[in-house]
Amino acid sequence: MGRSGAREEEAGAGDSHASTAASLLAELDRLSADREAGEGQVAVALRMDEGLVPAARSVLQVYQGVEGARLYSSGYLDLKGNAWGAIVQARSGCIDVVTVAALEEDSASTVRAVRMFATDDAED
Repeated sequence: MGRSGAREEEAGAGDSHASTAASLLAELDRLSADREAGEGQVAVALRMDEGLVPAARSVLQVYQGVEGARLYSSGYLDLKGNAWGAIVQARSGCIDVVTVAALEEDSASTVRAVRMFATDDAED
């Protein structure tokens, strides 16, 4: 990611089964719990064996099941409809930015989520 205090892991990269939106959120939660003090964000990327629209729908459904989650914005990020994104307040003090990009003529997609944490010290 190019910034200090950031860590990214790929979930489901070598798995024989398809990754799911639920596994994305579970991995974000795990990384959040394991993060070191001062880390401003954690990130997860995975491949889903479904197109952009079903993957985006799955992501929103998973967040809908999180108590206290609030969707701030979601929608297509490009004119062709090959990229979608959402901004979600998932937990107190953190914001998740999720993107879904179509792959292989929309037969699969890449889902990436970055969880950003509020910090006490301001960065310049």
